[in-house]
Amino acid sequence: MLPIAPLMIEHRLIESMAAVMKEQAEGLHAGQELDPRFIPEVVDFMRTYADRTHHGKEEDILFKVLKGKKLSGEHRRVLEKLENDHLRAREMVGKLSALGEEYLNGSPSAAYQASILMKDLVAFYQAHIELEDQGFFVPVMEYLSTEERQVMLEEFKDFDSRMVYERYNKTVQRLGGGREVHLAREEGDRWRCRVCGYIYDPKEGDPDNGVPAGTAFADIPDDWVCPVCGAGKDAFEHL
Repeated sequence: MLPIAPLMIEHRLIESMAAVMKEQAEGLHAGQELDPRFIPEVVDFMRTYADRTHHGKEEDILFKVLKGKKLSGEHRRVLEKLENDHLRAREMVGKLSALGEEYLNGSPSAAYQASILMKDLVAFYQAHIELEDQGFFVPVMEYLSTEERQVMLEEFKDFDSRMVYERYNKTVQRLGGGREVHLAREEGDRWRCRVCGYIYDPKEGDPDNGVPAGTAFADIPDDWVCPVCGAGKDAFEHL
């Protein structure tokens, strides 16, 4: 599978959201009322999925690698345009978020302004996705070796895992009053590295690497790694 496949799959979901936004905008023009939850949910989707997750993989991985290649003049021009598009999208979503706040605060004109902005955002993403899918993604794969393509696929998977963790870690901390909260664990609570089989036992800790005996697995610093194979904490499973 080419590394552009996951990106194009994500495009389909973004297009589905665009269709929902277009339908809502048309309804507002026809006199329908705006559900106060609609804009915040659209903004959350656009910021978390379309931008942080989708654009994030493009900018931090794909585009970064391509910038190190000898791209043709046309491909370099398109790459610069795509990056500028991302900046424009963030600006538009920021304005939509502000209009959502105004609507919640009782502004009667905010819903109409939001409907116009949503139509603009839909048209913007349609053109942006078409450019990537039909005029950029496939040809630029020729700049990458088979090994580079495989590495990029793995980096995409790791990126998505981090995004999911980041998203829900923030949710947990918000619900916990801005602090990390851990369940009390039994003294014998043990964790096994799925890579090499090493077992972390809180009774013993890992003193050679700065983790004293009696430290629960949840309280080990996030940058700690398996002392045998070097795998991160996310490679461990509870026994």
